[in-house]
Amino acid sequence: MGEAERGAPPLVPVIVGPTGVGKTAVVAAWAALEPISVVSADARQVYRGLDIGTAKPPDELLARVPHVGLDVVQPGERYSAGQFARDAAAWLAEIRSAGRQPVVVGGTGFYVRALAEGLFHEPPLDAVRRERLRVWTAASLAGGASAPRARSRWRSSPDAA
Repeated sequence: MGEAERGAPPLVPVIVGPTGVGKTAVVAAWAALEPISVVSADARQVYRGLDIGTAKPPDELLARVPHVGLDVVQPGERYSAGQFARDAAAWLAEIRSAGRQPVVVGGTGFYVRALAEGLFHEPPLDAVRRERLRVWTAASLAGGASAPRARSRWRSSPDAA
């Protein structure tokens, strides 16, 4: 049974490695064989104007092979691995809907990991515990009579708060 039949997202090829190892050459050769689009997973190439220092692909290759994830933000703007993962998920869907093979290419392993595995698996919210914690926090901040007792209970047993 294939990924689509199991409901799993399709696998995406990933080419990773440090600057200068030949990732761009692999992409150029691959693009001669089938229609691919590159999702850049490079934490520096997202910045506009940093072309030389980040070894962005040459204009000739960018004209032949669509790339996303380049020149996304201005230098000085914040762009996180979490934002990359959200953007890349949308880019992958767009590339697939255009009938092209997406390929994630870059040297920032943290970006690739954020896309492939996510960054944080949040446990389900416990509404009752959350409310008890809110009441305890309000009492502590107000300096109420129960605050010191609540504080010592919290240290001895997180479930008692």
